Amino acid sequence: MFKTKAHHRSAVNIGLGLKDTEYTPPLNLHITGLLFQPWTSLLRNWQILAVTHPGYVAFLTYDEVKARLHKYINKPGSYVFRLSCTRLGQWAIGYVTGDGDILQTIPQNKSLCQALLDGYREGFYLFPDGRNVNPDLSWAVQPTPEDHIKVTQEQYELYCEMGSTFQLCKICAENDKDVRIEPCGHLLCTPCLTSWQDSEGQGCPFCRAEIKGTEQIVVDPFDPKRQHKAGSAPASFNEDEDDEVADTL
Repeated sequence: MFKTKAHHRSAVNIGLGLKDTEYTPPLNLHITGLLFQPWTSLLRNWQILAVTHPGYVAFLTYDEVKARLHKYINKPGSYVFRLSCTRLGQWAIGYVTGDGDILQTIPQNKSLCQALLDGYREGFYLFPDGRNVNPDLSWAVQPTPEDHIKVTQEQYELYCEMGSTFQLCKICAENDKDVRIEPCGHLLCTPCLTSWQDSEGQGCPFCRAEIKGTEQIVVDPFDPKRQHKAGSAPASFNEDEDDEVADTL
């Protein structure tokens, strides 16, 4: 498993023109996360966009994209996408308009998969690098099912001794946890995360690690009446979640 993860990391680094080393610097990891968001499907999105998609042109510059698309000047809807040379962690999409112009744009506030899908539906991105077959990305932007975290008997008993429950958000002590921060794995409720970010809080409110993504989760409480029945293995979580109390929101 570790070799597979190392191979994937190496392939992503090489594919993006990043130095291939055993240690991936935080900046490289941050850029990769931005390019292939969301974090939970990062590897899949990398394979879709940077490995198999015919519209990916890697390291072309602004002028080189215009030159490449010029041969499709009579085929409106032709497009390619590349890493932005001026904005780290962002994509640039070049395309031929119905008037025969070549424009380039940087998608804002959406993933590249969503931007390409929206552009296809609007008639802008139809022919990747002039080819007639355009990959269907609709399945890649479907919301992922919520991850269920099962509370173990040990966790149940520990929190009972403290007069609390595992599923209760430890910041507000009012709502149940429903979001997991990536990659640190800490759990809290959506209102607390939103309030923390609105107050310009930096990183995770528990450990201050950089937030590269979030994932919706559901905590399944432990039922003492069913403790003798076979249950699924609990998902992993951070034991140190409650070691540090977040700043007042």
